[in-house]
Amino acid sequence: MHRLRTVLMIGVVALGFGVLGLANPGCAYACSCIQPQPIAEYAALPDTVILTGTVSAADANQQGLFRVERWYKGTSAAIDVPIRGGNGADCGIPLTVGMHMILVATVANGILQPSICSPWGDLSTPEGRQLEDEALLALGEGTLAGGPGEAGGSPPETLTIPWIVVIGAGVAVLLVVVVAGASFVSGRRGG
Repeated sequence: MHRLRTVLMIGVVALGFGVLGLANPGCAYACSCIQPQPIAEYAALPDTVILTGTVSAADANQQGLFRVERWYKGTSAAIDVPIRGGNGADCGIPLTVGMHMILVATVANGILQPSICSPWGDLSTPEGRQLEDEALLALGEGTLAGGPGEAGGSPPETLTIPWIVVIGAGVAVLLVVVVAGASFVSGRRGG
């Protein structure tokens, strides 16, 4: 019976590590898109905005706030608008607080969603400043964002637990209960 308990415990530990591996598989996305077009090409697309500003907040899930300075296409009364980034492999732009950017983004449910498949640039780089010059040339001066005293929203708060973690944890708990029950029964028979 001691051998059975040992085998079951090894199985529980192996299952636990297996569940952890499934819960965090690493990079499981792949982004595939064509080279971004000139910024003027995006001016006619619906649900698309072109703007400059700074990432003012970003969490581990790449959700945060974008403090808008200038709208070239689109507008909002809010200065701080929700933004969702990504890790590049999912086509999202990795967000870092303090990034001063120009970007083309789609808007879904009031959230900016920039993509590596659309023009964007860090304004601290020559490439970013060149993209801003292209926007000025193609779209004009744009509109300054908001006015004094206007407040923006807050980043969406979400807590998501992958379903595989929940199922794996349930199976691991069930195996521990079975092993403990088997140990208890064998102890009572042996004693």
